[in-house]
Amino acid sequence: MIVIYCRISLDRTGEALGVERQEKECRELAARLGLEVDEVFVDNDLSATSGVRRPEFDRMLAEKPDAIIAWHQDRLLRLTVDLERVIALNIPVYTVTAGTLDLSTPAGRAVARTVAAWSQYEGEQKALRQKTANDQRAAAGIPHGQVGYGYRRTEVGIVVEPSEGAVIREASRRLLDGDSLRSICGDFQRRGIPTPGRGDRWNTTTLKQLVLRPSIAGLRQHRGQIVGRTAYEPIIDEDAHHRLVALLTDPTRRTSKGGRAPRHLLSGLARCGRDGCDGVMHRNAGWTPKPESTSQKPVAPAYVCTTCHRVRRLQAPLDAFIEELTIGRLEQADAADLFLRGDADAAREAREAIAAIDARLATAADAFAEGQIDGSQLTRITARLRAGRDQLEVALSAAMPPAIPLDAVGTRAREAWASFDLDRKRAIIDALMTIRVLPGGVGKRGFDPSLIVTEWRGAYVGNNIG
Repeated sequence: MIVIYCRISLDRTGEALGVERQEKECRELAARLGLEVDEVFVDNDLSATSGVRRPEFDRMLAEKPDAIIAWHQDRLLRLTVDLERVIALNIPVYTVTAGTLDLSTPAGRAVARTVAAWSQYEGEQKALRQKTANDQRAAAGIPHGQVGYGYRRTEVGIVVEPSEGAVIREASRRLLDGDSLRSICGDFQRRGIPTPGRGDRWNTTTLKQLVLRPSIAGLRQHRGQIVGRTAYEPIIDEDAHHRLVALLTDPTRRTSKGGRAPRHLLSGLARCGRDGCDGVMHRNAGWTPKPESTSQKPVAPAYVCTTCHRVRRLQAPLDAFIEELTIGRLEQADAADLFLRGDADAAREAREAIAAIDARLATAADAFAEGQIDGSQLTRITARLRAGRDQLEVALSAAMPPAIPLDAVGTRAREAWASFDLDRKRAIIDALMTIRVLPGGVGKRGFDPSLIVTEWRGAYVGNNIG
């Protein structure tokens, strides 16, 4: 069985023209040698040095051919471990550009191992040079590869793409005003706003990843760490970025189960106040009796503890009570001051320290470019500085207060509240207070406000997104 093996590492066009040329020349070689080709194996757009499995290469070896024809030895293999698998077949390998490798003799195997060793060395050196170049570009704030959604390349450099930048600003502003990822996605879909990438529908995962990208705030990320500033204009400011990170990565952030949007004001927000329970309360749907039933009465919808099932409160009066409590507090003259609880001094100190580290990272990159330090020194310096920067990022996020929309505070609070959708109302309630529903006790009838315990939280008023 005579086979041809073709491979190309990078197929930019997706048309496999490189492997077609290889196959053509390999067939011409087979004709000159008087060999009849039985099968062709092709791994397109796969590197032999990346460690990625090559399915056609594996399948070819499993067929145990009598001879292999390749365009060059490095098309067949570049890792010594792969060479040993071919040597184990004890067959000749014919190449278009490098002659015949007689792997059945010690001399032939020695030559093949030498060529493979140098090919592997070349691949490792190329990877090292690429890694160093990428580190250098990252330190200078320049992206490698494609630019992300919100930007485009021009003759003068990378600039903000106006329509995409506007989408990012709107989504960021609305999230900080209390809108949910789900409601924004639904609105974008209805408005026909094009999605990032190839998808035709907005989804919460895509939107979350989009607004959490450090690059839209002018922060250059490399290998999972912030290494400095980007060399192009930010779309939102850095404070907004840190507030978004604090909001969307908060482990206590409530999300609906099964991907379904919450349909009731306090489901998942109110908690059971029974001693030792602290379970989450959800709306228990009311029951409507069948028309022919006379013995059973309908049950009004209520919030029920999903842990102990022993605390229950009618939905309508509890919703109304919490809404009035929220609006009343938002209408008070000191509401803005009450809910502004961010630590401005701590945030300023963290930002200044981050800026100082960014300056040192840029200095180290310049020193490497000018040959004053080598690659290993640059790696040690940047690793130490990045570790300190990561700690400061955590401190800055902690100093950023949660979000309450500016128009929800003051004399127009009631009017604004009536215009808010359910997601925004839930977000505001969750930012302002904790809610505990105490057991009703024996013989209690009607709604008793004294059995609802609320505690105010700190929150933030307004935002500064452009």
